[in-house]
Amino acid sequence: MRFNYVYWARHDYRHWYQFGWVPVTVYAMNLPGFLAGRSLLTPLTIYAGQTSDYKELALNIANFPKFLQLAFPTAVLDHYELLKRGLMVLTCLILLAGFWYLRRLDLTPQRFMMVATWSFWTCTMFLPSMHDRYSYFVMVMLAIVALLDRRMIGVALVSIGISTVLYLRYLLNADAAINLWPLAIIQIINYCGFTAGTFLHPQPEYLHSFRSITTD
Repeated sequence: MRFNYVYWARHDYRHWYQFGWVPVTVYAMNLPGFLAGRSLLTPLTIYAGQTSDYKELALNIANFPKFLQLAFPTAVLDHYELLKRGLMVLTCLILLAGFWYLRRLDLTPQRFMMVATWSFWTCTMFLPSMHDRYSYFVMVMLAIVALLDRRMIGVALVSIGISTVLYLRYLLNADAAINLWPLAIIQIINYCGFTAGTFLHPQPEYLHSFRSITTD
């Protein structure tokens, strides 16, 4: 639903009806849970419940809240509720700023894919109580973007590599703890590079159209 704002800011209302499929697909995918007795409000409330249950800024993920959690453990523990709300507001402000800036750019299908990836990544990068599974879709999107824009190959490889390292602990049932401090810093820098490539330094000559990819 974040892209509703993009089209509103650009005064382009031709595709708004397509966003109606978002709640339809969300509830369709959750049908087994509803049949098992879960509330119809669960898709809307489950994340808020998670932030109250765990009371951690970040779980097994390399992102900005994890950086804060590792850098200032005592302050994060003492001011969790304030920081949680602050990170939610920060995420919204970053998304709004990015989408407002899009008014200046030609929203081609390729850039739309990059901005979609950026918007999902922004959520997993800054929202509180994220864990590694929230970022899996971002990794898939980054792999697609890397095929469209070769400048992003390094970004995709680094991000997917970090995600793989974090998941290996569970995949191999290993007890060894992973030092998330350097991984969080690397991932934050990686995100900033992707943001700059998406908004500040777009290079259309590196982008292949979807038509050429499908016809080759």
